[in-house]
Amino acid sequence: MSQHRWKLVSLALIGVIGIIAGAVYATSGSETEVRILGIRHDDGRVEVALQQANDDGTWGERIRPEYRVIPAGVTGAWLHSSPVSVHVAPAGDSMMEDSMPSDGGPAELYCVIHHGADDDPFWNNFNLVARQNALELGLTNVEISGEPDIAAHAAAIDDCVDRGALGIASSIPDIDGLRDSLIAARTSGAFLVTFNSGADVAGLVGSTVHYGLDDHGAGRLAGREFNEAGATGTVLCVIHEEVNIGLRDRCDGLASSYGGAVERLQLPAGSLTDPVAAGTAIGAAMVTNQAGGVLVLNATLSNAAIGAAQHLGGQALVGSVGRSQFSLAQVYEGRLLFAIDDGDLVQASHVMLALKNVDSSPSARAMLALTAQQAPETTTMLIRPVALNMAYIDNLPPGWQQQICALAMQIAPDQAPSFCNQ
Repeated sequence: MSQHRWKLVSLALIGVIGIIAGAVYATSGSETEVRILGIRHDDGRVEVALQQANDDGTWGERIRPEYRVIPAGVTGAWLHSSPVSVHVAPAGDSMMEDSMPSDGGPAELYCVIHHGADDDPFWNNFNLVARQNALELGLTNVEISGEPDIAAHAAAIDDCVDRGALGIASSIPDIDGLRDSLIAARTSGAFLVTFNSGADVAGLVGSTVHYGLDDHGAGRLAGREFNEAGATGTVLCVIHEEVNIGLRDRCDGLASSYGGAVERLQLPAGSLTDPVAAGTAIGAAMVTNQAGGVLVLNATLSNAAIGAAQHLGGQALVGSVGRSQFSLAQVYEGRLLFAIDDGDLVQASHVMLALKNVDSSPSARAMLALTAQQAPETTTMLIRPVALNMAYIDNLPPGWQQQICALAMQIAPDQAPSFCNQ
């Protein structure tokens, strides 16, 4: 799938972000009027746009979302565009002013730094939700960046410290490469939040709170799913990043619960955007290890693993830690045994709420000043892994298939599940 489609998928996964929700933050005592425009083209497609009222009662220019076209023939389902931003002047007591010093100076700086690449759908989703939540929470000076290279990741943390960031949130894919920078961030007096990879080592760097998926638990759950499905032989655990504590924890969890052997397969760099190379590597490892199962640790690799298994006769079972917009359809059609939700949206929301708490709490700021030289005890909050399997699908409300088909017609008609044509 091309990168622009991934961006649209990410926007669709955020949830109910309507065409006029975008980045509007309606504060107490402040409002704006908007109206929705629509035009049906000759080929049946419907294009939508937004207009905002001016102070003089006229209407401004049409604001066109990047993704704003409803394909011809799509009916019976609510669809939404990508978000758009409109300006609402904040009232004097609004949350938008919470991050502004009383002297009217620049807003406090907050940095969110993770190890994800721009073309990774998980981190694309994370970034979008984090930015949206920052706007809704009134955090006006938040920098969000992905640094797959550990040295660049550490340098980004150091840069935020040098610029006096009040809050720094970081993933910990590699404790050895990031330890010094994270400890320096904490001892500088910044509020340090960690998330995603590194739950077991967050306390070593003085993180106040860590949010993430229970990676070891996700691996254990995957092993039980393979056992219950009767998998035999070796199960491959496919690692798509060279350095990431969390991925190793998932493979360790798999090995602890699966009844057979587990073999780790390290994919070459760039495999997330090269499905041919990924599928070739997975297929070769399946042959070498006579694999009866494959566990990928990023939903993007599900299709490559499914294709490799089918090419070799379709006997191997494929599971995923991570879900895509079509994971349920793949499970329903029998191509994917299960997908474990990796909590990308939840992690983003929790990180931004943690930063907002210190932003709006004078007592939290005072506590930071008192404890800057000592690491507090870390509060670890882990997302319980849930397997999206056939038992999960059996409990879904009616209409889930139609929703997936509507989404497919909107973003990727060529990848619509087979049941959409029935």
